[in-house]
Amino acid sequence: MFARMHWIGTWAALLLAVGHIYMTSRLYVDLTVPALWFAGTGLGLLAVGLLNLLTLREPTGLGRGLALATNVMTTIFMALLYWLHQAGQVLFGLVLFAVLTLCALAAFAGARSGPGTQA
Repeated sequence: MFARMHWIGTWAALLLAVGHIYMTSRLYVDLTVPALWFAGTGLGLLAVGLLNLLTLREPTGLGRGLALATNVMTTIFMALLYWLHQAGQVLFGLVLFAVLTLCALAAFAGARSGPGTQA
């Protein structure tokens, strides 16, 4: 169950990241520091999504640990952002990365408990 949710969440994160980067040109007319920060956040989300994808395709202990750490950090980032800006898309990102954190935790714990028990 967690493995399927991890795949779906990863693709959702990648789509969110691409949408975020695309929206930069719609929300900012000129190339400014805030525009670059907005696009940079999208690039950061893309990196987290790609790390999850890599971990799902080529699972290793290091990959699972890094995916778990980045998902936790991104969830914390989203929680702080939602605290400052209660918007639907931010809440979506918070829930999405919280789910990815749980999925990565299940995969990490399953891998540590032995072969054949992976989530």
